[in-house]
Amino acid sequence: MRTTRGTSRGRPRTGVALLALAALAAGCDDETGDAPLPERVTASPAPPLEPPALPGPPPRGGEPPAAAEGECPASGVRVVTGMTEAATGLRAMGVTLANCGTRPFGVSGYPVLDVLGERREKLDVTVRNGSHVDTTTKPSSFVLAPGEQARASVVWRNTVTRTDVVATSGAYLRVTPAPGVAAQTVAPADGGPLDLGTTGVLEVTPWKPAEPS
Repeated sequence: MRTTRGTSRGRPRTGVALLALAALAAGCDDETGDAPLPERVTASPAPPLEPPALPGPPPRGGEPPAAAEGECPASGVRVVTGMTEAATGLRAMGVTLANCGTRPFGVSGYPVLDVLGERREKLDVTVRNGSHVDTTTKPSSFVLAPGEQARASVVWRNTVTRTDVVATSGAYLRVTPAPGVAAQTVAPADGGPLDLGTTGVLEVTPWKPAEPS
């Protein structure tokens, strides 16, 4: 007589397999089940943008900026030098004051001068009003209309009389056209130098109206 024990060994245990699949399915998320949704993160609002800072007023004080080449200085006048004329140790150079502005400009007396070195440092030079080479031009006062010019001359000697003194060689002239007007630094038109030797003296004639060209 056969027993059912041998037959039960060859059959699959379908009941146990179904239970295992059901348990596995219960632990999985099928997108429509009851699995917890991912937490939603809300971004913090961006801070309001601040308006760009407006540029402040220009700094007060200090020297006015120099006029670019070809521009008329703020004073309305421009200083221009001429070529150096030399004869037997004597030197002479013209200085022109041109009214390049739109208003009349008052001129009086002598230009105020300083002799500067290569680094634009002031040199120890005595400037004398008046010159022995021009005794006819007297100081006067007049007005330059726009487009008009005034002229003066600087005169010096390239004389070396002392061996214990270094000869003076200037590179620039600093010219103040009138009291209260900004000085302008100019070089001789031919490049210089202002070779004063050991005399240390520069003479200057008074301003005078230039003859119309």
